[in-house]
Amino acid sequence: MAKNRAVFKHKLPSGKYINTHRYHQLNSRQKRRINYRINYYPTVTGITWFLVGFLGFLAIYSARIKIEKTMVSFANSQSNKIDKKHQPTKFQQISSRWLLGHSSGVNVPLNTLFADLNSLGALSICAAEGNCETNGRRTSLIAGHFDPATGILNKGFCSNHGRGGTLQEANQWCLQHLRSRSFVIEQQFREVGINPNSHLEGFINAIDLWNQSPYFGAKFPQLYASELRGRKKGTDAILSARVNSFKINGSYEQTTLAHPPICPYSIDAKSCVRHDQSRRMNAISGVMEHLGLK
Repeated sequence: MAKNRAVFKHKLPSGKYINTHRYHQLNSRQKRRINYRINYYPTVTGITWFLVGFLGFLAIYSARIKIEKTMVSFANSQSNKIDKKHQPTKFQQISSRWLLGHSSGVNVPLNTLFADLNSLGALSICAAEGNCETNGRRTSLIAGHFDPATGILNKGFCSNHGRGGTLQEANQWCLQHLRSRSFVIEQQFREVGINPNSHLEGFINAIDLWNQSPYFGAKFPQLYASELRGRKKGTDAILSARVNSFKINGSYEQTTLAHPPICPYSIDAKSCVRHDQSRRMNAISGVMEHLGLK
């Protein structure tokens, strides 16, 4: 059988066979075309599809980066503007005039709080999380530590809630995440009649509490406004609002902060929450003092 194949078939360089009679009828150009299709076409096709796929991936990745940069730029450009639908009503302007008129004497543009890792907002959240000292020096926890309440591995200055990645990636995620959220919290402050520029320390504490727990952090602006209307000021109003944010149906027992390893069982739930929130608030206050803002 092998001998007959050799007689009636012409063997090409690739090892493929073609009818000998038909092969001799082809001119040299047709022979080259057959050899190319058999020997090189599959390889060239594979390379072509690889290049198409690679270029498609680059196009999608570039578009994603461009969209993310556009969203961040938009959030920054809008951070000092008030949407008309969030403007306080006339009643709010009159009843809360003393709130809006109060000034902390600190003038820090809100859109610079998370401009980089050394900005006021980033250093404050880093210190509150225990990832930095109040002087800005990073602790070992910033590279990775297990959250005492949830047990997940956190990285970055804001403790990135178990999202993994390198330390640099975690820090960049924290900057973008908190930068965009600060715009939302700014609107919430203005809705309840508080000028965040005049209550900068309270504003940063609101961001920190939201970073610690979005559920409890959402309650802070309204509670903070209530404390200010009750004539509490400064850290007294901030701490009271932070602690009261953790109430669930009038009790503190249901929050994970009220149990070990945050606090021993010998401490009641409210005292445990107060201890933790006081520590975070004092860390933020320490950063502001170190930067000469208090």
